[in-house]
Amino acid sequence: MLLSSSQDLLYIVLAICIVWFTIFLCWLLYQAARMMRNANEVIETVTHKLELINDAVQFMREKFDGMSKHMGIVSSMVGGMADKLVFSKLSSKLEEKISANDKKTKKKRK
Repeated sequence: MLLSSSQDLLYIVLAICIVWFTIFLCWLLYQAARMMRNANEVIETVTHKLELINDAVQFMREKFDGMSKHMGIVSSMVGGMADKLVFSKLSSKLEEKISANDKKTKKKRK
């Protein structure tokens, strides 16, 4: 007979349990590997998105730096023109007042 004692039955049950436990551990290891792979894909996607954001920010920074350099030149030109305009207006007004003063003093002398 296949089972001569209860100990043989115990060994058969233990062997079946070990086989099932081994299958369970293999399945668990497979699921853990799938979960790690999915986590790795998510991390790679997030890293890629962050690199795209970083590239966009760098591009915008370069454009703003270029614009600020040009705006510095433009503002200095406009400032220089405004200074010249204000200075010429002030000097013309000053000359008018001086000439008016000279005319008054000449009339008083006569």
